[in-house]
Amino acid sequence: MKRSLLTLPLLLAVSVAAPAYAADNTDSIINALLSRIEGLTERNTKLTVENERLLAERAAQGDSQARGTLRPGEYLRVPEVSAGQAPPKIGGDMPLLPEAAIDAKLLDPLFRQWVQANAGYIYDSVNKHLSEQQQASMPKPADFAARRDELFVKDAVKAGAPDEAAKVRLVMFADYNCRYCKEMQPVVEDLIAKNPDLQVVYRDLPILSPTSRLAAQAARAADGQGKYVEFHKGLYKLPQIDENAILDLAARLNLDVAKLRKDMASADVASLVTNDFNLGQSLRIGGTPFFYIDGGSRTFPGAVPAAELQKVIEQARGKKG
Repeated sequence: MKRSLLTLPLLLAVSVAAPAYAADNTDSIINALLSRIEGLTERNTKLTVENERLLAERAAQGDSQARGTLRPGEYLRVPEVSAGQAPPKIGGDMPLLPEAAIDAKLLDPLFRQWVQANAGYIYDSVNKHLSEQQQASMPKPADFAARRDELFVKDAVKAGAPDEAAKVRLVMFADYNCRYCKEMQPVVEDLIAKNPDLQVVYRDLPILSPTSRLAAQAARAADGQGKYVEFHKGLYKLPQIDENAILDLAARLNLDVAKLRKDMASADVASLVTNDFNLGQSLRIGGTPFFYIDGGSRTFPGAVPAAELQKVIEQARGKKG
């Protein structure tokens, strides 16, 4: 049996019953089902051949009863086995039934009917499988807590409260080409203004474009001239990020443009951005923006309402107090 014939009805049934999901997961599920069907088909074929062989032997011995009411083209089936009963053996003691077995040609429509009748089961099973995979790959707050120093101390660029006054710390992983990061930057600035004891650590996760890394390295180079925060905010306001726009921004902020250009191409600055990126990847952060509040029991992927972050900030403050 060709797999393409079986794949089509399964894909149609699943696509009707369930929303789109990862193709690689779908393929693995379909392949498992098809392998099962192929195994059953192969077993049915072997049983058919064996039955026909037995019929031929008995016919040669003049046992006319062995044929029963069989007509040419009909097959013999293994009888159903009740719970606890041993399956019949293929051989002389296996009863030969005069019912037609399932022909391979009939499996496609039968399989299609089964899929349609069990679409809800397939939908639930696929969703459960994907949910389990998603949960396994999600960032774990415990992992963030265990790597607190890497998140909030090592090579950190900070805004808001200085170390001695910070009671609450928040880390933001971002990409300068991410429009949701642009939308969240004013939210973060507002949180800093409303919470004098809040310290924000910015980490780079340049995943959207080569210019995302270029911008990240430029911001780190600006930090070397003591103007990270201003440059960071300015990058988010650029309509388009490229080298000319970055250098123009540096000039407007009165940075040493020649030094910035040299520093942003240096191995040291590139290493800082790479370390941030590797940290985010190792924590299973799959997109930007992404937030974590030190001591919190959850993480915040994507654009988050300010009130939600404020609530967790107050909870963290309460624990420190």
